[in-house]
Amino acid sequence: YADDLPPGVIFAEIADDNFLVGMDELKKWGDLQDMMREGDLLPLELQNIYEGVAKAPGTEKLSEEGFEALYEAIDSLFEDDDENEEEPEDEGITEQQASSKIKLLDAIKQFGMDEERLPCGLDSTDTEVALMLEIASNVEQESTNMINSETEVQATDIAGSWELMYTTSSTMKFNKSLSGMVPPNGKFGGLVQTFKASKYLADVEYLEKINAGPASFDVKVTGDWELRDTVSLFTGTRSVAVSVVPDSVTYGLTSQRADHWKSLGPMNLLDIVYLDKDLRIMRGTTSMEAIFIFKRV
Repeated sequence: YADDLPPGVIFAEIADDNFLVGMDELKKWGDLQDMMREGDLLPLELQNIYEGVAKAPGTEKLSEEGFEALYEAIDSLFEDDDENEEEPEDEGITEQQASSKIKLLDAIKQFGMDEERLPCGLDSTDTEVALMLEIASNVEQESTNMINSETEVQATDIAGSWELMYTTSSTMKFNKSLSGMVPPNGKFGGLVQTFKASKYLADVEYLEKINAGPASFDVKVTGDWELRDTVSLFTGTRSVAVSVVPDSVTYGLTSQRADHWKSLGPMNLLDIVYLDKDLRIMRGTTSMEAIFIFKRV
């Protein structure tokens, strides 16, 4: 990116009337905007780099010296990529495919670095959500995806414990959790989904942590689950869905039936759109923009 223009020239083109550059002026930097649209640079990464560069005295903007420092910091992110381009491509998984999953995990890691934000993307911006949906779509095309292979997905492929890493679910974002049980002074602390599969049993358990200081507690949801071979409403292609029927919700000494617990609805029927030994991506069966990303634990 920006190989043809040195940072001083870019600075002169985008600087304001006071010969300074802020976040608004950076929107005029075409190559930078291309990086962000293509997902090579995350908005949070740019914000972190910008905040780490010294500002012009008495302002929140960059002088030419500060802009050059920003430029070098961004450029350094791509040095490893330039080196890798010279290496021969491995057989099997392509470099582009391998980088899609890495890019997804890196994006989730970046979002989780700010401890003031809710985990699992529950307060992601529209820009961040759009970026994650795009990266997730790329990951779905990887040759490592069991869903795209001729091998039939078995219950044993899903069995085990999975931690929710990220979701774009509008219902979970609204409730700031899955259960909707977060008190005014509390905060969603994470969710683990455990599937048990045997010849006679197909049980599921959600364990949601609610952080509220000394009053912190767990919410446990139990029920039954099954795999369903379906056809996607959006693509018309074969799809494998996980159907969950919640039975009970337990928190503290209280246990209630879950059949009318509406906040659980978004996870009751989801298509598996990506699956390998340690990563699973689910999409809503009626909304392509509702995704849930889990890692095996």
